[in-house]
Amino acid sequence: MKFCSISRVLVAASAAIAAGIVAPCAGAQNSQDDSAVTTRPWLTKGDAVFGAFAVLATLAVTPLDGQAARKLQEQRFQQSEDLQSYARQLSFLGGPGPFLVGAGLFTVGRLSRMPRVADAGLHMTEAVLLAASITGLGKGISGRALPSVNLNNPNDFQFFRGFHQGNGGNGPFVSFPSGHTAASFAMAAVITGEVDRWDPGLTHIVGPIAYGTAGLVGLARMYQNVHWASDLPLAAAIGTWSGITVLARTHTQRQRSDAQARDLPAGLVDVLRATSVVPIAHGAGLSWSIPLELGSPSHGH
Repeated sequence: MKFCSISRVLVAASAAIAAGIVAPCAGAQNSQDDSAVTTRPWLTKGDAVFGAFAVLATLAVTPLDGQAARKLQEQRFQQSEDLQSYARQLSFLGGPGPFLVGAGLFTVGRLSRMPRVADAGLHMTEAVLLAASITGLGKGISGRALPSVNLNNPNDFQFFRGFHQGNGGNGPFVSFPSGHTAASFAMAAVITGEVDRWDPGLTHIVGPIAYGTAGLVGLARMYQNVHWASDLPLAAAIGTWSGITVLARTHTQRQRSDAQARDLPAGLVDVLRATSVVPIAHGAGLSWSIPLELGSPSHGH
């Protein structure tokens, strides 16, 4: 098997990951003097290891690209109306699905005054947008031809061909990595992470379902003849990283705000707690209440 084309793409990706570990990320971490809570860096050593495994997985499945693609396009599979329907539904979960789910959760959370639900919708949208941006850049750089272009040539890469006119969205040279797979894994990561914060006992149930469904989205795209098997592992890693990173950085910022609030002088906190707004003529005013202890027959004023 020939690995030259895809190896060059993956080597470039690995170099970028390694450089990100050494180079500081702007605004990634704040000083301990400012707050006891530090922001998670955009890229950690754990992320690099995770990315390296994704690269190795991509190389491992590359020899199966042509065989798997031809197998899924056999008449006995393509003539199944059930498989066609399942593939369309799963593909939706990796396309407009995450954005609709995110917007729906955000709207419901706002209208019903459930901030956790609204936050989950917002974080899901942020994670999917991040994953889509990264995979879009990868598609443009790799310029890999879809299986539908030539089922017998999975090594058809051409650097920066994916940016050419006519390749926006579902162009013929934007196969690697899979955007639908990345989006579905980003959604799975956010769902699993939010559930873990709400009720950790449900994580072992929700997590496998969310990530398993995301994996099926990738298989559905292969069945639809728009992705090779080796388009999936790196896309799954990008989506998972996007969801985990968005959640970690967002919730850390919230913890920092809480920590800063706790660091306020006790006297100022008491004043703020004693402050209330009262209606007055033609407007509103501020009032303060002073607690009195009535421990003796004499009354204090």
